[in-house]
Amino acid sequence: MKKYIALFLLIILIVALPVGCKKDESQPDPDPIQEQPKEQPPVLVEKEILLLYPDRDNNFLLPEFRKITAVEETELEEMVELVLEELIKGPSNEMLKSMIDRDTEVLSVKIHGTTATVDLSEVFIDKGHNGREKLFQVFSVVNTLSELGLEEVFLLVEGSPITDHYTALDHGMPFIRNDELIPSK
Repeated sequence: MKKYIALFLLIILIVALPVGCKKDESQPDPDPIQEQPKEQPPVLVEKEILLLYPDRDNNFLLPEFRKITAVEETELEEMVELVLEELIKGPSNEMLKSMIDRDTEVLSVKIHGTTATVDLSEVFIDKGHNGREKLFQVFSVVNTLSELGLEEVFLLVEGSPITDHYTALDHGMPFIRNDELIPSK
């Protein structure tokens, strides 16, 4: 019987010895933190834009070039908003003037094909403007946006068509570029 116990213990020892001598293999982390690919920051580029402002005598809309910094792949709606914000800032050229109050806010911009719907704050409306000044105010916006490839512009003020406020405008909406206000080359 001692022989069997000794044999039994020997077998257990032989089986247990290699298991106990195994190298300690590291166990995989139960919840490994996978390295997420780092999101690349947007690439900023300098873009030149063309803004159109009335001259001092309200005879023509004249160009002013401006450089802005924008994301390289800026969506058209965002670009329209950036351009409008620059237009609202007013010209740097003393020969030009802005017909848009600096407190005007761009409430929304929607693009459908080559048509833009732009909603501006009520500050845009200036009851002191005469008919020609209103025309230049509206077409400063419309002709500037046409430089971005837009063919039609619906201009809203607090959600209402501008023509509800400026009833003297002969032009119906949507507005299209008015080349008569730009001097010929």
